Amino acid sequence: MSRFVSIAEARGADGLRMACIRRIPSPWQEAAKGIFHAKGLDCLYAAQTDGDVEEAIADWAGDSSFPVVAYRKEKLRTGWVEILLLAERLAPEPALIPADAGQRAWMFGLAHEICGEMGIGWCMRLLMLKAGMDHSEGVALPPEPTAKLAAKYGFNPTHVARAEDRVVAVLGVLAEVLGDAEYFIGGGLSALDIYWATMANLITPLDADRLPMSRFMRGVYASKNERVLAAMTPALAAHQTRVYERHLELPVPM
Repeated sequence: MSRFVSIAEARGADGLRMACIRRIPSPWQEAAKGIFHAKGLDCLYAAQTDGDVEEAIADWAGDSSFPVVAYRKEKLRTGWVEILLLAERLAPEPALIPADAGQRAWMFGLAHEICGEMGIGWCMRLLMLKAGMDHSEGVALPPEPTAKLAAKYGFNPTHVARAEDRVVAVLGVLAEVLGDAEYFIGGGLSALDIYWATMANLITPLDADRLPMSRFMRGVYASKNERVLAAMTPALAAHQTRVYERHLELPVPM
């Protein structure tokens, strides 16, 4: 079971460390945790504590975004691709990146459509922020965090207008690629499976016993968009559950 230390302790430690946000299952953060767990990597997880300076992660990394991955004295890593490549280097087995060049290119392309700018995660976040700005009753983020996140991630009206269609289209591609298989590529676990399983919590979060977050945040995460929910096929939902049950840490450490 993962445990969390202070940011200060993580900064002074050696080896593999990751700064996280607590009680909110950021899918990029959960994907990184899932990759480390699937590979059996020993990672020291850190989060802001009362003993840390204010905005300790920004003081360390120059930005308040999560996750931030540190390894020895190497540069800090924050992007999903560079975190995956570090994990693959530290623990080549089990490999989460296909050896075949064609499958590798295919995996990274699909992974970008999940994790990258204007991918599923990005677009679902835009839809959440739009709900906050529209003051959607009972499920929206309050005005202050909505405004802060909108400024941080660039709440572009053009992108917001495209967000729903992008999510629906990518879900359609993922459903077609998965078909009736258990994994997306090559009959076994790849990083793509972990990215989808963790990002799917922005549409249909795991139940409270497996993903313990506040009732309010669960309401924010759980999609109410009828088109998105219709595109979330039973096979995609079953894949989300299967990957967590077979390969990731349950209940999710929060």
